[in-house]
Amino acid sequence: MTMPDKGPEESAQRRRQVLKAMSVAAGTSVLAGCTGGDSGGSESGNGGSGDGKHGGSMTFALGGSPTNLSYWQSYDTVTNNLTTQIWDSLLEYSEPDMELQPALAKSWEATDDTTYVYELREGVTFHDGSEMTADDVIASAKLTLRDEAKSPLAWMFGAVDNFEKVDEYTVRVNMAEPDASFKYVPATTAWSVAPKSQIDEKGTDLAQEPVGAGPFKLDQWKSGNYVRITRHDDYWDGELPYLDEATFQIVPNGTSRITGMKNGNYGGTNDIPIDQLSVLDQIDNVELHTVTSFQTSHLVFNCMEGPFSNTDVRRAASYAIDTKAITESTVGKYGSHAYSMLPEGMMGHVKPEDLEYNGFPYDPEKAKSMLDDAGFTGSPRFETTLMTPKDTVRQKPAIAIQQYLSEVGIKVNVKKVSQSTYVDTIWGEEDFSKRPGLQMTLWASDFPSPDAIIRPLFDSEQLPPSNNWFGYQNEKVDQLLQQFKTTLDTEQRAQYAKQVNQIVVDEAPGVWIFHPDTTKAFNTKFEGYAGQIPAFVTYFSTFLRDMYIAD
Repeated sequence: MTMPDKGPEESAQRRRQVLKAMSVAAGTSVLAGCTGGDSGGSESGNGGSGDGKHGGSMTFALGGSPTNLSYWQSYDTVTNNLTTQIWDSLLEYSEPDMELQPALAKSWEATDDTTYVYELREGVTFHDGSEMTADDVIASAKLTLRDEAKSPLAWMFGAVDNFEKVDEYTVRVNMAEPDASFKYVPATTAWSVAPKSQIDEKGTDLAQEPVGAGPFKLDQWKSGNYVRITRHDDYWDGELPYLDEATFQIVPNGTSRITGMKNGNYGGTNDIPIDQLSVLDQIDNVELHTVTSFQTSHLVFNCMEGPFSNTDVRRAASYAIDTKAITESTVGKYGSHAYSMLPEGMMGHVKPEDLEYNGFPYDPEKAKSMLDDAGFTGSPRFETTLMTPKDTVRQKPAIAIQQYLSEVGIKVNVKKVSQSTYVDTIWGEEDFSKRPGLQMTLWASDFPSPDAIIRPLFDSEQLPPSNNWFGYQNEKVDQLLQQFKTTLDTEQRAQYAKQVNQIVVDEAPGVWIFHPDTTKAFNTKFEGYAGQIPAFVTYFSTFLRDMYIAD
């Protein structure tokens, strides 16, 4: 029997490095920038240790505006940076070794292939002053699963039969069938925890008035401008957090974020324009963190409506796009060329020689011939819209794709949208006849395995508001994904993952372009960020919790 790791029990006074070893074994519109306070220390709440780390604030420049502050819809590179400071989950990842470790659950184990038991930490206090119990934990998972929640994370609970309260501080999860990836779910925002009383009273309105158990609580939210969070003085994790408050300033323009970092107006930022990383890396008062990620920048075809519902048209368009040239011009040394959604080193990765069409190497003449054969012979052959957010890592490839497709006779209108409009469309629009023909997207794995890529993106049952934005449907792929999910043998799972990947790439529901590095940057006055962790950990990490202003 293959068993997930069992987390060690430990006191609330634990420190990050200790955990790492144990895990291996077992309101204004104009805001100030980074301020460290008069002495960098605070004598209030849990912060009165006199260690010199407590106190001060950070202004973090966020690349887009969150549509809400829920945990159950917290599933993008903008929103998660903020919401993970407010919500805590049962488990978390150690940094930088990426082992599962205790958080709101002090220990956990799998008693068999379909049963997980979580022992909860006692004395955890929510932002409203109530104490966390098993009722809260179960209600929080069920909220993610509600239809009205429209959670893109709900798929993670797909194999769960029921949640059982054993006692006030013990929760048992009974699975309908084995799910090899379920051990990772409690470390994601799918299973962050809110008070049951708040869920009963507000339901999904908690998205606007979040009450969690995270290191910070909501203080003020001015939509489109900033979100301010303040220290949760009764946080379960010892004397953390160190900072008194943090303000997430909405700064969509990448150049403005870079300038603000240089001038010291911002203490941190993320989603840095790839073409400006080398500039940021030369600024003396900024520390840049980049690391190879499990992200993929890719083009989504609308496989259910319009010309791209034809597999041969998608293949023709794939031949028309020089993905290697786009990779070089967009990310350069800060990323790698993609052949599929699964990066090198991940189970199921494929190379051109594994594929029937060799990964669609750039061949515009073949593209034209295939479009002719498909009956698209006019001038233009047809017209379509490509929707993209305004960040460099998606907008720059979108512009290049527009040019490449025009060269084979396809007229593409690029529609640049805000982050909130983008999120509302990719998850909110369930009618594929109202979705654009093309979307420029970026996906990061939620786990250190392909489960959180091939299952949510290519399973026929995962259409919006879940994550199959392609509208891709293939019975053989569905069967293989089911076998992949329920099989616990690693070698057999790897075979299923590769088979799925081969079929998907050959049927071209999208064009896989590059795997960009994960990036964050902080003013050098701030310390405590682990840094060298891949995207899936970054997006579920309460990174501000451990940060402080250095002397």
